[in-house]
Amino acid sequence: MVVKIPFCKPVFNKEMEEAAVNALRNERFVLGESVQKFEEEFAKYCNTDYAVSTSSGTNALHLALLASGIKKDQQVLTTPTSFIATANCILHAGATPIFCDIDDTYNLDPNKIIDRLTPKTKGIMPVHLYGYPCDMDGILDAANKFDLFVIEDACQSHGALYKGKKVGSLGDIGCFSFYSTKNMTVCGDGGMIVTNNESIAKEIEKLRNCGRSTWNEMDVVGYTARLNTANAAIGIIQLKNLDEWNEKRRKNADIYINKLQNIGDIILPPKEVDVKSVYHLFVIKARHRDELKSWLESNGISCGIYYPIPIHLQLIYKKLYGYRGGEYPISEKHSEEVLSLPMFPDLTKEEIEYVCEKIEEFYDERNVKG
Repeated sequence: MVVKIPFCKPVFNKEMEEAAVNALRNERFVLGESVQKFEEEFAKYCNTDYAVSTSSGTNALHLALLASGIKKDQQVLTTPTSFIATANCILHAGATPIFCDIDDTYNLDPNKIIDRLTPKTKGIMPVHLYGYPCDMDGILDAANKFDLFVIEDACQSHGALYKGKKVGSLGDIGCFSFYSTKNMTVCGDGGMIVTNNESIAKEIEKLRNCGRSTWNEMDVVGYTARLNTANAAIGIIQLKNLDEWNEKRRKNADIYINKLQNIGDIILPPKEVDVKSVYHLFVIKARHRDELKSWLESNGISCGIYYPIPIHLQLIYKKLYGYRGGEYPISEKHSEEVLSLPMFPDLTKEEIEYVCEKIEEFYDERNVKG
């Protein structure tokens, strides 16, 4: 029998279906009661005063930048190791993304921030990549020293902890995505911002809803970036299960780490120091990444590469800013070696062991050395 192990498996169950149907039958399709309830529950979960939902994580980042007062010709510091939407949002807001290389946690390196700042830099947008929190103390120290706002891109890190605090709650604003591969999905596109700043929350509420200050009055140029009510109703159910799902991911990660130690040239995910990852992805590094990926896929194991091209080397950024390669060497090397293995809450111990056995076979049969 051919074994087939998917890369991820989004959850949709009867309780979510009933919640969505109930919302569709009894509430407005857009910005219904379930949206407000979801926002209240999400703010409580993150221990923030406010949460405002949006139609995507990308919109959450974009509107967060606008509400922070970013202006044309200003700059925002971020990482080149992320999905391109992180940097695109800075462009959408009229500003310029300035990249800062990563450290051995795969996240923005706080020690490199000062060298990347200019008089035009107004904010920092760190990304909690793969569910692993950034070194927020270092980032916040730099931000406080130079009076910069901090918008956390927590789109891959729902429920992750930094020194006991939920990511997203540490900077001025935190942004989340509910895209279908994330730890919670709302079964469709969606996003959320969290903040303790009332004026920012109210500004984003207007921006996401065509700039409305009242139903018929618009006092800013806004967008149509609202969350659908049925998706919010599903989100309420998923949020109740998020900690349990994340704990299952952590247990799966522990099995991987135990089985893959000292195999070939594999580098395992960074060790958790003062943080608690939620393993949105389980990412290893290997010099023979492409061959290993092909081998695993030939054995029925789905894999992913996040991200094979750093943002600064995407064609549009090379055209806009003249990047040629070599500017951010750690990020570039990272992109050549990372491989994401199957990871989702219902992944079984037996499935993980099969993946690890096939990885060991790859190194044994090819005599691949580290």
